[in-house]
Amino acid sequence: MELADISKRLRHLIDDDPARAISEALQLMGNINLELLKAAILIDAGALLKNYDAVVEGVEIYRNAVSRYQDNSELKYNLANGLHALALSTTDKDFSWYKDTEAFRLEARQYFYVAANDNDTTIDIRSQSYTNLGNLLWSSYRWVEAYDFYTLALIENPKNGVASSGALKMLRYALQQELGDYELLVEEIEYLAFHVRQNLESIYSYSGGYGVKGIVDEVKDISGVEKNRFEVDGDEYERFVVLNNLTLSPTIHSHSHESKYWDNINISSVAVGLGCDSTVPEIFAMINILKSDYILARQLFFNASNKLFKETGNYNDTLNYACYGVNESALALAQRSALDILDKVAVATLSYLGIGGAKRTSFKEAWFKKGKEEKEKLKPAILNEIENGNTALLALTEVSRDLSNKIGFLSEKQASRNSSTHRFTVLHDLGVTPVSHSGCLEYFDYEIFLRESLHTLKLARSSVIYFVQMVLIREEKSSQKKDGIIMPLIVPSHEDIRGFDE
Repeated sequence: MELADISKRLRHLIDDDPARAISEALQLMGNINLELLKAAILIDAGALLKNYDAVVEGVEIYRNAVSRYQDNSELKYNLANGLHALALSTTDKDFSWYKDTEAFRLEARQYFYVAANDNDTTIDIRSQSYTNLGNLLWSSYRWVEAYDFYTLALIENPKNGVASSGALKMLRYALQQELGDYELLVEEIEYLAFHVRQNLESIYSYSGGYGVKGIVDEVKDISGVEKNRFEVDGDEYERFVVLNNLTLSPTIHSHSHESKYWDNINISSVAVGLGCDSTVPEIFAMINILKSDYILARQLFFNASNKLFKETGNYNDTLNYACYGVNESALALAQRSALDILDKVAVATLSYLGIGGAKRTSFKEAWFKKGKEEKEKLKPAILNEIENGNTALLALTEVSRDLSNKIGFLSEKQASRNSSTHRFTVLHDLGVTPVSHSGCLEYFDYEIFLRESLHTLKLARSSVIYFVQMVLIREEKSSQKKDGIIMPLIVPSHEDIRGFDE
């Protein structure tokens, strides 16, 4: 039989009889194309049956292929799918699953990200990579990031029904958590349900028959409504914020809104004992600073990327197509400022949880025990909070792993932050990006740095939202355990106290 016929037969078997598909795939031998087909069937059918051994064999075939063809992002995408399937095929033992599958998921996220950002691969691979990265992030409750990647998947392929179903799931979760504006979330959910039903063919091509059935079942109780076209009110900056989903709010602002304070995420209340004084708890000052730091980083990015800073310096040309000036420096500063927010999230988290060492911690180190052999083990207080159901704290620790591990898909963001802090960041908009002879210069392609800086801004936004959600989850659980009288301490609006709205 021709390869195409074999592939068609086996893929039909995955839907009808996945065990038989595995059995027949194991008989395939020959050239690399047959080996890769074998791997694909073992992974897809193995994932359906949670057949760990079948998935392992498929992963090893793809791993060998990636080592031979290191520039092939499609192979990396397929390997990432296999690694994700390995994680899903690992026996679920509550929180221990995250530790047992950490290496698989970390590597898979990196390969999905590489494939999604490779302009030389196909639109389908890029869109599917963003989609599957979103799925992987959602498995560890990183729902804000997942939504962003589903959105990017839809930009690559506007007919990707799997991505719209994933985005819908994230918004339903926000609704269940009572996060964000109810009406805006419902309106967006209804549109996404409409989009899913309009794109069943793409769901089938990406996920097969099982995928279609599962996704259709998820939206069957939602009345889908086509989205009306809208114009965002406000200036160019506000349009940039809304269209890139950069509002500091769990509500997805794809619609116009009335309030001038659209960065409106807040901590509503925290419980304190009777022995405490009557001052407002420090966590309210902390969230205020986190918000204002983020808003400033966002404004810096917009101004720098649009060359809005007035230039008063003149520079030597280094004859290698480098870009110099205040706007380039502001762009590097925006990226660095966004990552600095994460360190403050770590400080605020440890302070709120009453864990020692808060004021000297960093986002990379806050969650883990010290000591070379135990650096990857969570601190007992962090572990206990997560095991008690604080999924937002789990999300923060997993973001940290992607930043601090050299194969984490966020590690380049950390590297560029270190570069702009301690060395010299040089951006290039033409030609081949050079290599520094001294090691004191770090060269980056301008467009790639711009894209990654925008993603870093989104990461900072996500982490602040996770922090707020972490507090809300802990306060809700604490209130359920307390007996007796609860007296509220009202924290007033800063704008009202200062008279800003008069």
